[in-house]
Amino acid sequence: PHYGNYHPRREVEPRFSRPRQQSSSRNNINEAARWQQVIWSKQMTSGDATIDSVLLLFHHQGHRFEPRNLATAAHRVAKIGGKNNSYLQEDRRILSLATACRERVKDFEAQGLANVAW
Repeated sequence: PHYGNYHPRREVEPRFSRPRQQSSSRNNINEAARWQQVIWSKQMTSGDATIDSVLLLFHHQGHRFEPRNLATAAHRVAKIGGKNNSYLQEDRRILSLATACRERVKDFEAQGLANVAW
């Protein structure tokens, strides 16, 4: 029954209370820890990052990247390269990065897919 302003407390789970799944599902046992992923992400997005620095990082650590960092690497190379990046088509590291993205495409979140497509 309802008496005045007294409302029994209802314990209801809010519709959107579940936390988003971490982008690193750790499906790939070689993926590095989250703190390392953050460091790599900061390196790739820093103001002094270059195409070579991003591709070099991918070359050495890409097998340990989570999907978000794969997408970040692809996006940064495209963004830094700009419109005059036809020379990148000859760079084997680009092919390797594209292959890695294709192999893990099912692991990307929507933002990662958008970044790779860009």
